[in-house]
Amino acid sequence: MNGMLTVRAAEPADCEAFAEIYRHYVETSVATFDHDAPGIDEWSARLEAVRAAGRPFLAAEDPDVMPGVLGYAYLGTYRGKAGWRWTAENSIYLRPEAAGRGHGTRLLQALIDASDPAAVRTIMAVISDEVPASIRLHERAGFTEVGRSSGVGFKFDRWLGCVYMQLSLADD
Repeated sequence: MNGMLTVRAAEPADCEAFAEIYRHYVETSVATFDHDAPGIDEWSARLEAVRAAGRPFLAAEDPDVMPGVLGYAYLGTYRGKAGWRWTAENSIYLRPEAAGRGHGTRLLQALIDASDPAAVRTIMAVISDEVPASIRLHERAGFTEVGRSSGVGFKFDRWLGCVYMQLSLADD
């Protein structure tokens, strides 16, 4: 089931694939509350910002499923204030044809393994409460639910809630 998944550091040439993958979720699902998909330039800027912060941005490939990038994961900014700089929010997306093969589990674990606990003490996942597969994915990776909010996002003419999950990388 796992195929020949390869996980590597993302490169600028991958940004077109990231834009395509994410666009699918923006247009068809509530996995993201974005209404407009970011373009390649915005993905390039995101990749640069994640790298500049010393955090991982990974690309996944499996030629048994399809040629090229089939998924990505990265640790982005959480809340954008100085006091939160040791906390990151993860983002992980796969092309729909890559789902159900264990690739999400392996990609998320690779992201956790690539994280430097000196730079990132805590990883937060903010997940639509209507995407139980993502909640289960994070639970399998060791995240614990730390809260829920209802009616905080609006998409496809309805109000949506979030599940907040946390993984500590540092020993306190």
